[in-house]
Order: sequence, then structure tokens, then C-alpha cells
Amino acid sequence: MSIFKLKTVSTLLIEDDCNKNILPILTELTDNTDCIFKIFCYEQPLHCWQSIFKDKSVQCFKGFQKEDCTRITDKSKKVICIIDSVNQMALDMSWDECLRNIKNLQNDGNIIKLIIVLHTDCIPNSSKLRVNLNHIANGIITYDSKNCNKVSIQIKKNGKFFKSEEMVSYDSTTSTLKLTPIVKADKKVEEPEKISPANLTTFKIEMDQTQQLEKHKLKLPYMSKIKEGQGKVYYEPDAVDDWDDEDPDDDLDI
Repeated sequence: MSIFKLKTVSTLLIEDDCNKNILPILTELTDNTDCIFKIFCYEQPLHCWQSIFKDKSVQCFKGFQKEDCTRITDKSKKVICIIDSVNQMALDMSWDECLRNIKNLQNDGNIIKLIIVLHTDCIPNSSKLRVNLNHIANGIITYDSKNCNKVSIQIKKNGKFFKSEEMVSYDSTTSTLKLTPIVKADKKVEEPEKISPANLTTFKIEMDQTQQLEKHKLKLPYMSKIKEGQGKVYYEPDAVDDWDDEDPDDDLDI
């Protein structure tokens, strides 16, 4: 799945853990210099995000406040919003209020992209927050728990789901991030071993090579007459045979 497809996603959920570095993907997906970046900082200090996006128009806020959504210096430009830890956002407010604020950001016509970072190692798999975020987002990037370069990608578009597993790599020649699909080898269905009839009996029903030769050597007494053309079949009616001389079709008007 190409980076371009991920760039078209309006609400992107990035699921990581403490051992993953999401900055390469994050910066690749937010290379639009014509937008204003609004970053709601819960985990990283404000100056860290300002240095990461130093060549862009950035507004960093400590935590989330509703009035921060409308505080834009240039309203002619579109906005990209980033929440660096939705886990902490849900702790600061109830998780249902957290989801309500995220929905409000989604419905804001001036925001063209919303990126939410969820730390999966801090919540159980059946977390209501994670379940609802998976429903809200139309794009999900999930980092593999063992391989930090492997991601699982899901995109919802026009009622269809697109899923793939990719390897993340950096192309030094073009200075771009690459996603390479992981092609899974088809599992061959092993056919069940054919059961030999010889294994189903308590006696021997097959002949070995010696027995086959002995069989072919055996000459039955009537076979010589048949080969000479002298073989005949004689039938002698028995005294009790019931012979019917009547025409079976005598009752038909033919």
C-alpha cells in the first residue's frame, strides 16, 4: 500500500508502543507545507514538536482545550491536527468526552487531517477507547509488537476495507520512506495418504513378483483346446425344464 493512499486518509489512528519510533511515518504523512499544524501535546514537550516541524507553521498546545481549535492565525489555510497521546487525553477527561472532542475535530471543515496516536501497551485489547477509535478512524497503522519495521495497515474507503502488512524502510537515494508489501506464501494443502487395501485385512491379498511369475507359468487344461479352436459348448436339456412352445405374442393383433 503506497504512502499516497495513507495521505488521503482524513482521520488516521497510529497504534504503537514504547519501543516504536513513529516519527518517520508521521513526518512523511505530514509533508504539506501549505497547512497549519495544530499539535495537542500530552507526552512530548512543546519545543520537541516545534523542532520536528520547524520548517512549517506550527501551533502547539499543552493538552486539549476547546477554544484552541478556533485559535488559528491564518484562517485561509487548512489545518492538520495531531494528538500525540490519546491515552493521556482520555485520562485527563473521561473517555467519552475524549471521543466527543475527537468527533468535533472530525466535523470541523477547516481540518483536513486528524492524526491520533494510541499507545497499545498502556491499554487492554478490549479497551472501549481503542474499539471506538478503530470505528471512528478511516485509516489505522498498527506497529507489530515484535518487529519495529513491520506495520499492519487498514483503510476504510467507500464502504470497503483495504488491509495489508508492510515493511517500513528508508530509501537514502530519494530520501523518502518506503512501504513494501509482505507477500505471504500460500499454504499447500497436504492430501491425505491413500490407504492400501492390504493394510485393511488380516491376510495377504497381494502377490509378490515370484507369485506373479508362477501364476503366468500355470497352464489350465482347457486353455489348449480354446487356443486350437476346438472348444465347444454343449447343452443338454434337463427332464424337468419347463419349455413353453406357445408364441408369447399370440394375443397381439399384428
